[in-house]
Amino acid sequence: MVLLNTILLLFPMFIYLIYLSTNKNMTNKHKNIYLKLALISSAFLIYDFDNKNANIMPILILNSIIIFSYLEDKYVFANIFLGGIIITYSSYNNILFLLIGYIVIAIIYLITKYKKVMNYIFVELSVIISSVVYYLWIYLYNREFFDVSNILFIIMCYGIIVNIMCLMYEVAKKILQTHLTYKELQQEKQIRLSLFKITHEIKNPIAVCKGYLDMMNVRDSKQVEKYIPIIKSEIERLLTLLQDYLLINKINLDLDIMDFNMLIEDTINKLNPLLKDNNIELNLNIIDDEIFINGDYNKLSQVLINIIKNCIEAIPDDKTGKINISTKIKDNKYYLTIEDNGIGMSKETMNKMKNPFFTTKKRGSGLGVSLVYEIVEAHNGKIEYSSEYGKGTKVTVYLPLYE
Repeated sequence: MVLLNTILLLFPMFIYLIYLSTNKNMTNKHKNIYLKLALISSAFLIYDFDNKNANIMPILILNSIIIFSYLEDKYVFANIFLGGIIITYSSYNNILFLLIGYIVIAIIYLITKYKKVMNYIFVELSVIISSVVYYLWIYLYNREFFDVSNILFIIMCYGIIVNIMCLMYEVAKKILQTHLTYKELQQEKQIRLSLFKITHEIKNPIAVCKGYLDMMNVRDSKQVEKYIPIIKSEIERLLTLLQDYLLINKINLDLDIMDFNMLIEDTINKLNPLLKDNNIELNLNIIDDEIFINGDYNKLSQVLINIIKNCIEAIPDDKTGKINISTKIKDNKYYLTIEDNGIGMSKETMNKMKNPFFTTKKRGSGLGVSLVYEIVEAHNGKIEYSSEYGKGTKVTVYLPLYE
């Protein structure tokens, strides 16, 4: 019978603790409601079983709910539950005698709370006091139920049950706290990642603006008329980037029907100063036709700028640089290939290059390639890198054509 009462008591609590540990978004209000439901369910199951067997042994087991309620600062619930026990078992002799133990437990609760004593001290003192009062109550007023060995066994089980309940709950709270801490760290990591992305991406339009400003002669009106619109467009792109990255964990696409060849042309015009400064020859082999895709012009511009800038940076200063850009259409897909004759990459670098923060540059953030992958995949496309150390790198981007 004691074993069954133990199961009936702990089972709803066990279900609650599993739910608490697995449901990470539960509010404190819901936690309190579900905890009370679990305790009430335990009490109902024990009472229903006890009522069928007509005995008073489970009263001590039910005390564990009162102690646990005090432990969780639910003293109002504990007192209401105590009243329920008194009313339920009022037919037995001198049931109010048990109030002595409950009053002492309440006093200990107030003292331990005021003195900030460890919880386990309150639990053990409560177990001892309630066990003694229970023993005396049966011995003095309900001798027909008095069986020393049986009562001592029940008291021993009662002490174990209370400690198991408290231990289970503490472990569940620690698991939940660990998860919340992990979740906070993940959020912090995402914020850091996004900040790195912002830093990396705003460098590109700023570098383009600086390049044109360095080249621009303010006295040359034709040059001013040519460069100012480019600088303005880069500043607008910069503002768009900052606005997009306000949404930390998501790449937002502003899809529209666009001509990809026009995008390539615009991107090359923006990067011409960098290409000239680094004495790099650019060879184009592009389909002489309008190629339409459903894409985000600014995001795909980021992709091209990242790839071409990486090509430029991969070419040593003492080498005549060459970058080849070609396009083709196959199986209703648009293929863009960008190839350089830079230093290339080893297999180890190739395996790690997609990982955020991995970089071989002294001042790189390691997010350019990662961002390129994200944007292309968000367009239902695919990107492939092939490289051989000392012989250059080839990048192929596949994008679905607009139908």
